[in-house]
Amino acid sequence: MSRGKQKIIQKIQHSINRKKILNHRLIFCINSGRSGSNYLSELLGTAEEIISYHEPSPSMTGDYLSMINKFDYATSFSKRKFKSSAIKDILLGIPDGKIYCETNHMFIKTFFDVVAQDFPKIEVIILRRYLPKVLKSFIELGYFSDKNQAWKFWMSSPNAATAAIPCIDVDLNLDQWDLSIAYLIDIEARAKRFQQEYPGISTYEVRLEELNNFARVESLFDRLKITPTDATKKMYTQQINQRKETKKKYSGEEDISLLHCQERIEQYLQKAHDLNISIPTTLALENY
Repeated sequence: MSRGKQKIIQKIQHSINRKKILNHRLIFCINSGRSGSNYLSELLGTAEEIISYHEPSPSMTGDYLSMINKFDYATSFSKRKFKSSAIKDILLGIPDGKIYCETNHMFIKTFFDVVAQDFPKIEVIILRRYLPKVLKSFIELGYFSDKNQAWKFWMSSPNAATAAIPCIDVDLNLDQWDLSIAYLIDIEARAKRFQQEYPGISTYEVRLEELNNFARVESLFDRLKITPTDATKKMYTQQINQRKETKKKYSGEEDISLLHCQERIEQYLQKAHDLNISIPTTLALENY
């Protein structure tokens, strides 16, 4: 069967089952990456009502990232609607009353707008982790450097056409540290822009560090109106993946301290202040 015929059949199926598709709740997550989104996916997946995914296909990386780096969102909107079609296919296969959850960090970069248009029952978790720790992880994994080429498929440029905040300089003039920091700040700015542009969509702000406190986990589940299970109680104490071997590969024997990460963030913030760039006040700069 040709791809064209497959698309026609898919559209017919979506149309016939429109009521079922639109009746499902969907939960997405705004996060930068390296902030515990996989852990959150697994944790939410222990709820009675949730069917949870971390980065299901299509993950909306690569070409889709290039689109939002080079052009405004309107230019690539129709091409990126492919994600909505894929989610509809998944919804057709899950029981009524179940909640679709996806914690993919590409949400805020490459597909938030298409799903916001196509699904009426969306909620969003804004997941934050102590920023110096996220930065440390970025540097150790070689993101925004020539040591690791893979990051280019999923990390947006802080100077992207769709960026939510000005960067202190063009990419070529910034080192790995400032590029990483600028990216992390832009993700925070994108989160604030999302809240402003979609006031009708409920958002829940969560610190990763809080999810090792079962009372906080219960509070999150209560806000989301989902039911914890025995698996939830077992899950919340699980050690979050550290990717130690991968980090050693890219950082070598270099010892990257949290103190240095803090200092580099402070230096970037000062440069931004000198350029009259208004930085979001919600950055996770407080260590739990």
